[in-house]
Amino acid sequence: MSAPATISEPRHVTLTEPDSAPAALFARWRDLIASVFEVAADPGEVSHFTGQLEIHATAHIAQSRITCSTVRLRRSPDTILRGRADHFVLWLVRQGSLSGFAGQTKIDCSPGDVLLLDLQQTVDLQTSTRGEVTESLVLWVPRARMLASIPDDHALHGLVLHGHAGAAALIGASLAALAASSSLVTEAEMDALAGGVIELAARALAPILAAAARDSVSLASFLTIRRFIDRNLTSPELGPELLCQQFGLSRSTLYRLFEPAGGVAGYIRRQRLHRAFQEVVATGYSNQRIGLIGYRLGFRNTSDFTRTFRQSFGMSPSEARREAQAGNHPPPVETGQTQGPTTLAGILSQTCAAGAQTRDFSDPNMKFVSRIVL
Repeated sequence: MSAPATISEPRHVTLTEPDSAPAALFARWRDLIASVFEVAADPGEVSHFTGQLEIHATAHIAQSRITCSTVRLRRSPDTILRGRADHFVLWLVRQGSLSGFAGQTKIDCSPGDVLLLDLQQTVDLQTSTRGEVTESLVLWVPRARMLASIPDDHALHGLVLHGHAGAAALIGASLAALAASSSLVTEAEMDALAGGVIELAARALAPILAAAARDSVSLASFLTIRRFIDRNLTSPELGPELLCQQFGLSRSTLYRLFEPAGGVAGYIRRQRLHRAFQEVVATGYSNQRIGLIGYRLGFRNTSDFTRTFRQSFGMSPSEARREAQAGNHPPPVETGQTQGPTTLAGILSQTCAAGAQTRDFSDPNMKFVSRIVL
């Protein structure tokens, strides 16, 4: 007789400290979100801070309820390049306000509005601009999953659907229903429900995005060049010369674009390192020699690969593989980053890896319940 199937529940991380001093609560709240957003507040805002954070996540999707008084949330080029959050965001403002910029697009959201963000582009937002408490429901969708439903993503970043419009009402109601059911369903059920929300959003957005596409011109940008790099990390020809040919840029223009990222060569090397990390710990690559993984991604000898890997992640490739085989599945965290498995960044890193299918998330060791009350 076969063993009964294991039913896994979504991971649940919650921060609620009603009796904490405001400054201490702000520090804990900020640390849970750090590496996804740079969180800032002036001393007066910190001294009166109130906030909660609740996350439900499977291996493939994450949903959160974010409550806070006035804070500033930023994703600068440096945050984007150092982090591993490669997601689109469906952000429903239920209470309070959210304003600022998504790239060059001005944002001004009131209750009932739905904001869409691309976490590979810059964000500078402020919550509670009138001193009130803002509550939001946020669905974090890995890029691969979103692009399966919305192939043309160029108009998504900074798109605001106002609450009085049908699309916002429909998407907002589905996000609220998903949040209400997240603590009641299994992991598989949450994946199915979240998939339904994404498909519904895609249908609701289709006419809006079609209209935007007619009015826009596709230009080679920093973002499109980065995506090209990420798709060609194993190519031995990948470098400044290929990029200049592909996008019709001069070397000086290319170098200027990548100057905030530490240079084009540095960016390619970091991306290759992160791809190497994912392959080293992936179940499907467990029989592949570590030196071969490094060589395929541009590291010409094992010692150079091991040294660079350890400098970036604080462990050797062999140690990372042993941790993964023991069921620990360390996320690819660069030294100095706040991205543990119970932070928002750590959770998103794992869903991003699942979306890219670089890890085997059918492994039962990856399906666990984690309830952390801070």
